[in-house]
Amino acid sequence: MIKALVTSCIVFLFASIFVCAQNIRLILKDSEKKVDVEIDGKLFTSYRWDDRIKRPVLYPVMSAGGSFVTRGFPFETRNDETIDHPHQVGCSFSYGDVNGVDFWNTSTFRTAKELEKMGVIAHQEILSIKNGKGRGELVTRSNWIMPGGKDILFETTKYIFRAKGKIRTIDRETTLTANETDVVFGDSKEGMFAIHVSSELEQSDQIGIKVTSVDGVISERKSTSIPSGEYLNSDGLVGDKVWGTLGKWASVSGRIGNEDVTVALFDLPKNHNFPSYMMVRGYGLLALNPFGRKLFDPSKEERHFTLPSKRSIKFRHRLVIMSEKAKGETIEKEYKAFIRS
Repeated sequence: MIKALVTSCIVFLFASIFVCAQNIRLILKDSEKKVDVEIDGKLFTSYRWDDRIKRPVLYPVMSAGGSFVTRGFPFETRNDETIDHPHQVGCSFSYGDVNGVDFWNTSTFRTAKELEKMGVIAHQEILSIKNGKGRGELVTRSNWIMPGGKDILFETTKYIFRAKGKIRTIDRETTLTANETDVVFGDSKEGMFAIHVSSELEQSDQIGIKVTSVDGVISERKSTSIPSGEYLNSDGLVGDKVWGTLGKWASVSGRIGNEDVTVALFDLPKNHNFPSYMMVRGYGLLALNPFGRKLFDPSKEERHFTLPSKRSIKFRHRLVIMSEKAKGETIEKEYKAFIRS
């Protein structure tokens, strides 16, 4: 009798877990150059290789409550949204000095002369797609291409999408392999794992800058009623003090519509040059930079990393979106779960 009762409880427990698990489904839309990632039938993010950008990106990224946590520009226009830094689209991975070539600032908004010194990260193919309960996976292949058309790096990236309650996470596992020549990552502040968040998650001091309306009308922002972002890093530094410091993670919390939201980027202790420098700006940028140094701290010597021909380097990062204004201890708890996973 007791054995039967215990067995019934176990079956019920597993059945409950199965029912509560959120279904993650990836939908390839090749003609639209994207893969949509849906959670229980609602869009979470899309992997895109649109011609309007010069690298693959995750755009948009949505919270569990359905809020856009990424800036819409240049894909779409929204009210009171900034139009600066047009190369910072969604969530992406790039760098500003690769054998002297800029892969960070490149965009269709650059002049032909500027593009002569800028590279492109070109999507090549989808290697695999996996759907599942609470977890989905996407593996892609891309090439880092120099201005003259030569492939300098081959990139393979695995995206792992997870949903648990009101928390969404994306792990990005990136492998870069040098082609026929050695690849030198110079000392640049421009990079590397980054997300440009929505206007609501900017700091409240972002006035006097150019913004657009949903109809594309450009004006100067005069009000700070929309931005509510509060920036924080793993050492407890806040606001503008975060930029140029070293840390395990960086975050921003604020309110988007009727939803409280926190967005955080995590660095893994096994990553090269851990902990990364914080390329974090109040205008809406969160970025972790493992290669730059002197441009963040002028007292330091320049740092260069050489990846020999045919050799590889791997990175693993996590993007976290929580439907709350998370405090440092809450983010740290999520970070510890990340490094254990």
